[in-house]
Amino acid sequence: MLAPKLDEYRTKLRSLAARLGEGVRALEDEALRPTGSQVHAGGEADPGAETADEELARTLLGNEGALLADVNAALERIETGVFGRCEDCGHAIAAARLDALPYARRCIACARTN
Repeated sequence: MLAPKLDEYRTKLRSLAARLGEGVRALEDEALRPTGSQVHAGGEADPGAETADEELARTLLGNEGALLADVNAALERIETGVFGRCEDCGHAIAAARLDALPYARRCIACARTN
């Protein structure tokens, strides 16, 4: 892969990592927030809503954290010279796939089988 294209992917991935990092920090704050702070119309805390919000924050945190790990792994692959190669079969990952998902680890054929 040509250096200008690698630089383009590196820039996209760094930008994505920064945005995801901010999201992860916000979700961590939400997930770790003390309970008893939500009040419904009657003026009393709604424990059901608090539990649901905390569970949603933890789920989103897991998803965002996993995506951030994928993005960081892609940046590492750029640095080690293996970016753009499928981790399963070793073939090149199509540019269209990398344009859409610059953190892709597998070619589309291997991704479909996993």
